[in-house]
Amino acid sequence: MSGKGEDIPGEGQATGWTPDMENHSLANYLLFITAVVSAIVIVWRVTMVVTSYVRTVAGLNNDTQRYFARASGKFSWVKKHILYAPLLRKRHNREFQLSSAINVGTLPSRFQFLFLLGYFTTNVVFTVLHIPFADSASDAIKQVRNRSGTLATVNMIPLFILAGRNNPLIPLLGISFDTMNLIHRWFGRIVAIEAVVHTLAFYAGSSMKKGWGAAFLGTFDAPFLLYGFIVSFTNPFILSVTLKHD
Repeated sequence: MSGKGEDIPGEGQATGWTPDMENHSLANYLLFITAVVSAIVIVWRVTMVVTSYVRTVAGLNNDTQRYFARASGKFSWVKKHILYAPLLRKRHNREFQLSSAINVGTLPSRFQFLFLLGYFTTNVVFTVLHIPFADSASDAIKQVRNRSGTLATVNMIPLFILAGRNNPLIPLLGISFDTMNLIHRWFGRIVAIEAVVHTLAFYAGSSMKKGWGAAFLGTFDAPFLLYGFIVSFTNPFILSVTLKHD
């Protein structure tokens, strides 16, 4: 349900910088952010492996075993209050459920929450950045439609990479399956939200020309519109809810 917006500079855009160009640029920025975060995780994993190896080697011929006995006060504070701290009270990975049979995942830790909040906020900012809401409602809706669709597609890349119980990244990065699955779920929710925004913006733009009724009925005239409508409004439930089996 996408199309090309007006190839004119929007509010805050430089001369010659079209909305389509900015969509691609923001998509690249989003991929760059995920690449930087991935690099930080890799560096952290390598550092922990090297530290563990050095600790083992240093302790092999040391009867006192005191080389690593003194912990860093600052790093201990970071682990206690950020890395390993629960989001609420003293519970880690607590499920929040819609019913006794349906849950929508587990609560993230404090560090995971900060990361997900930052990533979600980045997507919100990228979705509305330089959109000319005050100039032309029609053009603004077109740009929101294209922008949200582009970002939803880009976010599917890390979404698919994080999927799977036998993901090779789990042992390579030393990240638990529960953590990988939690991040995968929240990335899926971001994709679902952007897909719904994309669909609603499409209908809003079409309704300005021929009314809401005709815009909605037009969904059933083109197969790709119908498939997009089904995916946009079923994915939020599928990606958010897990049925618990005995």
